[in-house]
Amino acid sequence: MKIKDMLFPVAFALLVTWMIQYWFFGSKKAPVGVEAVRSGQSFVAPETKQEIKPLNKEIDFIDEKRLWPRVETECETPLATYTFSNHGASLERLEYRGTSNGKLAGLGTVFPVSDTQRENKCFMLALEEKTPYFYKFIGKDEDDCQIEVKYRYESPNSDFIIDKKFTVYKRTYKVDLDIDVTSKKELKEEDGFSVRLFFPAPLMPELGKKDVISAVFNNEKGAVEKKTRAKLEDNRGWLKPKIFGADSKYFLHTMTEEDNKFIKRAYYKKIDTEKLFSILEGPTTNTKQDAKISFYFGPKEEKALAMVDPRLEGTLEYSGWFAPISKFLLKILKFLYGYVKNYGWAIILLTLMIRLLMLPFSIRAEKGMKKRLEFQKKLEYLQSKYKHDKAALARERAELIRKNGMPGLGGCLPLLLQIPIFFALSNLLRSSIELYKAPFILWIKDLSAPDPYYVLPALMSLAMLGQAFTVDPKQRFMMIAMALAIGPLFATFPAGLGLYIAASVGLGVLQSFLVKKFKSA
Repeated sequence: MKIKDMLFPVAFALLVTWMIQYWFFGSKKAPVGVEAVRSGQSFVAPETKQEIKPLNKEIDFIDEKRLWPRVETECETPLATYTFSNHGASLERLEYRGTSNGKLAGLGTVFPVSDTQRENKCFMLALEEKTPYFYKFIGKDEDDCQIEVKYRYESPNSDFIIDKKFTVYKRTYKVDLDIDVTSKKELKEEDGFSVRLFFPAPLMPELGKKDVISAVFNNEKGAVEKKTRAKLEDNRGWLKPKIFGADSKYFLHTMTEEDNKFIKRAYYKKIDTEKLFSILEGPTTNTKQDAKISFYFGPKEEKALAMVDPRLEGTLEYSGWFAPISKFLLKILKFLYGYVKNYGWAIILLTLMIRLLMLPFSIRAEKGMKKRLEFQKKLEYLQSKYKHDKAALARERAELIRKNGMPGLGGCLPLLLQIPIFFALSNLLRSSIELYKAPFILWIKDLSAPDPYYVLPALMSLAMLGQAFTVDPKQRFMMIAMALAIGPLFATFPAGLGLYIAASVGLGVLQSFLVKKFKSA
């Protein structure tokens, strides 16, 4: 295949990718404000009070006895069970009830902590000094769409009255928090107070060190960015964020919107070796502070994220350059799963579809490869025949090119077309929650985890060895070396990704065999 023959399919592939991105997955950028301080603008706080005051990551509790009995309140929705406590007016536990296939059932991302670790509770509201801990449970209201849980703190030992109201939505993973803090006495301007809200990153103990906690925030252009916990600077903060929180491999806890422009800055607090807390800080006032803040506490599923805030799709691991292809392939994968009810078979069917789409290019590339080999043999013959006559060699080479044309890079075209598909699908299979705990057959109980018995990596190597005997002998050594190296390399990859590669290589061998058989017939 000549170079000019490659231009159209490559240009067509790029055009289709752009159209998919623009028409189906294009997201509008969040508007950038005209204020001097922009949402998502970061800063580094000084160690001492200067132009920007130091970050306040600690909570100073009031030393008082329990004023009301401990009350835990469960809020059950079709998606999850939320357990609230009047100790800190906090979210004690969040346990998911599962999607349609039940894979999330029993999983949790917020867990109870003891009163001795009260500063680590979810949705702790902290004052600069003398933060209350024991709230009074006011009541629970429920209708078809949402559940409300209300708490109040009012004590003779405190100068403040605090009201907190949680609103849990039944059809999404959205939680609203209404805050109202009122000073009992009139304060001087220099004696003003500010309020801080603490909430943790999602944790999945069963993943252990395989899970990666990352900070999630919007930048100055409004786009969502992520930074792993290990790379976070202790004194780094963000001014007036519109997205702020943290995520793990499969779940996300983040603020998505607020009323009353309560949040003036936000920052993170690292605890132990794996925990990460997000802190939202309000302005300093001498009268009262009130706010309504919305949160997303749920799985990183494209549809679930979009229902609350489309910007949250930027937290998906397969977002980026290949996001349009990844999302398109995910839609096909879910469609196939709807019929076969098994993601393993759905991956094999998707691989087969990709191979069939690539078949015309593969056949044409194989013809181009043969043409190039024939050209190379004729050229070697001429070089041997006229090795002592450079003028004759140049003349005969020019005549060879005139008759046969210069062989192009058509043999590389299928590989070039599959590169974006491979990266898009590998990112998808590596991080998609749809594959979490999804079984395939026999020994493969979880397509998101490595093959426990290394059967797929072995099959992959065997398939590549088989493919080595279908190519030109000069390329066979390289193929055998790759087959022996690829197996151990992919042994630690998720079984879903290994299944895709093994199926793709196996179908490639079958394709080469069938093409040769039909030609010989």
